[in-house]
Amino acid sequence: MNGQDKRTILLTGATGFVGRYVYDALVEAGWSVRCATRDVTSAQARWPERTWVQLDVSDPGSLGGAMERCKAALYMIHGMASHGDDFRSAEVRQAEAFSKEAAKAGLDRIVYLGGVAAPGDASEHLRSREEVGEALRAGDVLTVELRASMIVGDGSLSWLIVRDLAARLPVMILPSWLRSRTEPVSIDDITVALVRALDLELEYSTWFDVPGPDVLSGREILERTAAALGVHKPVMIQVPFLSPQLSSHWVRFVTRAKWSVAREVVVGLKTDLIAHDDRFWSLIGHRETQSFDEAARTALEAERERAPSRGPWSWVERALRLVGSLASERSSGPEPRGADGSMAGGRALAYGLVWLIGAWISTQIGIWLAIGTSAALLGVTALLLERRTLWGSGPPASSMILGAMVGLMMAVATLVLFEPVAGAFPSLRADVAALYAAFRSPGALIVVFLMPMVVVFEEVVWRGAIHNALARRMSLPWAVVAGAVLYSLAHIPIGSAALVVTALGAGLCWSALRAFSDSLPAVVVAHLMWNFVVLVIFQLTP
Repeated sequence: MNGQDKRTILLTGATGFVGRYVYDALVEAGWSVRCATRDVTSAQARWPERTWVQLDVSDPGSLGGAMERCKAALYMIHGMASHGDDFRSAEVRQAEAFSKEAAKAGLDRIVYLGGVAAPGDASEHLRSREEVGEALRAGDVLTVELRASMIVGDGSLSWLIVRDLAARLPVMILPSWLRSRTEPVSIDDITVALVRALDLELEYSTWFDVPGPDVLSGREILERTAAALGVHKPVMIQVPFLSPQLSSHWVRFVTRAKWSVAREVVVGLKTDLIAHDDRFWSLIGHRETQSFDEAARTALEAERERAPSRGPWSWVERALRLVGSLASERSSGPEPRGADGSMAGGRALAYGLVWLIGAWISTQIGIWLAIGTSAALLGVTALLLERRTLWGSGPPASSMILGAMVGLMMAVATLVLFEPVAGAFPSLRADVAALYAAFRSPGALIVVFLMPMVVVFEEVVWRGAIHNALARRMSLPWAVVAGAVLYSLAHIPIGSAALVVTALGAGLCWSALRAFSDSLPAVVVAHLMWNFVVLVIFQLTP
């Protein structure tokens, strides 16, 4: 086919996720592709070999010129990130304007990529997709609407959320809505569907579902994604009380997805998104669609071709991949001598890195929420993975009495030494006062209720899992010192010199107590005794 015989197609959303993938498939199918964007200069600088035309669907005056001499158009415009609260009505108005201009320009066909129809109370995001499809199909140009649920591919927003959650969280609190099922489809299959829908023989506008071959719950998607990433299978705890709206906030902190868009995607997961049928694949002669596992591996391979991500979360991902590789080696054959120590060491590294992230996040959302959440997630993980090795073999009753005595002695020493030390370092008093303010912020009753739980989980991680890992690699005295130093360093991101110094001193005492008594309960009692005396009963500053 020579250049003059090629049909011209207008590719909207050309700089977006699907648009970037479908371009090559359209060219291969013999189309002359006119790529539409609001910012031609930026797009042309990135893809100079492509033909670009300026198009802003909110400006009807730009539509006619963009469509001139085109035979068809792919409509892949979603304004969720730019229209604010009224994006639903704005998207419908824009679709109606696009359809009218397409009829004036003499287009033969519009192919629209929408979303699977959700039963019941659908989210604004899903309902908008349906209404846009209805608006386009109601126009005078024959329109094929393809309805997909989660699209798996490098660059997909829903895939990015799932990928980041699986790569970065060793423990997940799963809301009940993650039982909802969907049929993820690969981006490779979607590009085939879009291109072949342009030539499918039809007499009137209609819609088709384009599902993948697997029906999966949110939990199963996370588990399979973790397997594709090579990380240890996350510990998942089902709870009934987290709504999609609340869950979107912790998704905001863990993933790279833009929150205003991710919020709508997460809220849309509260119901099953199951296709009506899969007959479209037979109509276009594409019967073998990719499984979720295959699509996930392909997406991760494409990701690895780019420069690796940086920042604190990248450290967490590397640590969890190390843990996953060690676990895989262990399960692949007879356990070599020392393998358990290697696995424990990898897990201990991951615990420390995640704690460091929690300390850093505390500057944004508060000490109790960040450190408390980190301690709980890591503590539960350690309890499930390390099991009996955490507790030691010391006699319970006598060791707990010893722990109470040590905690009381630490508290007395703190109260006695504070005034002379604060006199030598005047800035210390203000630093400690700021820490007390952060400590009191949730209210006295909440603090008293939360503190024992946080202390237990904190000790399970630091004087449990991390202490044991260090003790396997060095003499006990050095393990005590190393554990205290790491514990102190992990508090640096909070930005309080007083807290770092206190963590070093207290860490030395608690690590030494663990080494001497071989009893984690003793350390928990000592930590609780010190906390209640110094933080609740006899506070160092008013």
